[in-house]
Amino acid sequence: MPFKQKGFTLVELAITLVILGILIGGAIPLLSALIKQKKRSSTISYMEDVKKAIINFSEIHGRLPFADRNGDGIEDGNTYSGLLPYATLGVRPVDSYSRRLKYELNRSLGSDRYTTCNALKNGISGDPKVVDANGSSKAFSVSFVIVSAGARDADMDGNVFDKITSGSYTGDNTNGRPNYICHPPTNGFDDIVIYAGPYEIYSKICEFVNVAVNNKSNKTIYIYDETHGIDIGRLSSGRSGIYQVLSGTRIEIRSGAHGGGSIINSDPPTPIIVAGRGITINLESETGGRGKPPGSIFPPIRPPRPIRPFR
Repeated sequence: MPFKQKGFTLVELAITLVILGILIGGAIPLLSALIKQKKRSSTISYMEDVKKAIINFSEIHGRLPFADRNGDGIEDGNTYSGLLPYATLGVRPVDSYSRRLKYELNRSLGSDRYTTCNALKNGISGDPKVVDANGSSKAFSVSFVIVSAGARDADMDGNVFDKITSGSYTGDNTNGRPNYICHPPTNGFDDIVIYAGPYEIYSKICEFVNVAVNNKSNKTIYIYDETHGIDIGRLSSGRSGIYQVLSGTRIEIRSGAHGGGSIINSDPPTPIIVAGRGITINLESETGGRGKPPGSIFPPIRPPRPIRPFR
């Protein structure tokens, strides 16, 4: 009996091709969405690493890095808004979209540890400000902000950084004025914004300790912060005071203002570097508690006169 070989009929082949077309047609958009999501997730991860690098820089230098003004990746002094100084921070220069990040820092956090910590302690204000769509629609000041332009110019205004001008949450990432906007992606917005609040920096670089001073001397004294060249207090005779200074500050108790006069005897003696749990400095009266200055000689005690016999 002859063997009859069976194959696909034209109808079966057509159905198979239609099914394959449907599967491929559905897979391409899904694959494209997965690639987009991977790039966005990779950029967010990169930006979190950048944020850590900026905070680590501040921990070492006592200030935030300045922005890059000329595109060489190195911070430029007194440049508060520009590109991320990737070379200064030692991070990758571009995000997953092969774009440089925008970076801006608060103007009070770019000088030195003393100025930075006092600004953070007292509360920062001014630019940069952010509106976060995950919270209030009111803008608030942050220590620094970094912005990725995302995959495209989503709002099609000719600038890869986007803005949102209507609705409850608005902002402009092209220049951060009046504020930057952190918002989930939409058809007209795909920027990624990450920022650091003041307490994220404060906890890393600022440790304040108390200096208690009891002035029981008969002089007016000045508590001088020799590290930063300023008087932090003045106490008249019989007064006491408590002052907060940065850990590691060198303190002197002096007879004159602004580092003038001479260092006054105290317990413990100064100059002294303050750290740990703080310190109490006592100044005693120069009379030494017996009504005479230290080192004075009391008159010798005379022997009693001999008693004459009664006649």
